[in-house]
Amino acid sequence: MATLPSLPALRAFDAVSRLGSFRAASEDLHVSPTAISHHIRGLEAQLEVSLFIRTGRQVTLTGEGLRLAEEVTKAFRILERAVADVSAKSSQTTIRIAMGPSFATRWMLPRLSAFHEAFPDVDLELVQTPLLVSPQNVDADIFITWGDGYWPNMISDKLVGVFAAPVASPVLLKRLGYPKTPDQLLDFPLIHQRDTVGWSSWFSHHNVNAIGQLSGPLIEDTNVVLQAALSGQGVVMGWRPLIDNELDSGALVQLFGAVRSDIRAYYLVRRKSHVMQNTISTISEWLLHGAEVV
Repeated sequence: MATLPSLPALRAFDAVSRLGSFRAASEDLHVSPTAISHHIRGLEAQLEVSLFIRTGRQVTLTGEGLRLAEEVTKAFRILERAVADVSAKSSQTTIRIAMGPSFATRWMLPRLSAFHEAFPDVDLELVQTPLLVSPQNVDADIFITWGDGYWPNMISDKLVGVFAAPVASPVLLKRLGYPKTPDQLLDFPLIHQRDTVGWSSWFSHHNVNAIGQLSGPLIEDTNVVLQAALSGQGVVMGWRPLIDNELDSGALVQLFGAVRSDIRAYYLVRRKSHVMQNTISTISEWLLHGAEVV
């Protein structure tokens, strides 16, 4: 029988695989980045495999790392549930829901009061997830993410469909004027989220040839993108209904029609089997069907 690595080393590995960096893992576990690095090096030496690819401050899992991360995450969740089940002090049920910070701010937070009223015996933990992480590798009971709905061996239901529409602040429009046709937006400062795909798809839908003409900064974080629009830095591709508050208040103005994303949406994802399956299913149904009114 193989000798198991130390629990601290596995916990460090689990945190790095979830959060994508040694520093984030150190903050999550309240230890130094040096300690995290020491645990990972020791674990790789014991297993005689590379678990991460290091690129600057960020790390990504290797194939061996992905396989180990999935099983380690499951093991920790089993341990946590077992401890909770036998603890005499555990009168509450803790449910972890993972999602990106922008979705948490704009969709989940307005629903927290209703959630607590519906589930007074549930302690809710909202967990921030990095980009492009697989739900299978997230230490959470429910995972809300952007994608096409296909995650092997997971249950996924469409939670929020989005409509993409160009939006800008009245300050910018007062300075540059209102575009009269979609192609005139090519003369405006455009701001992109992560890549130029959103703008390219919208222009294509409106029969605008924008090949080779899409300049402007690429910003990863949705909240930063919207703040850039609100401060008059440029026109962004906004996602409705997540920006409806800014449109209703007049802080942002929608320019031209919105295009529905038929391929991707926000999905609610969870495992097919869970030690708290009934609770997870009930909460999932509430999120999917019972939270329309905020």
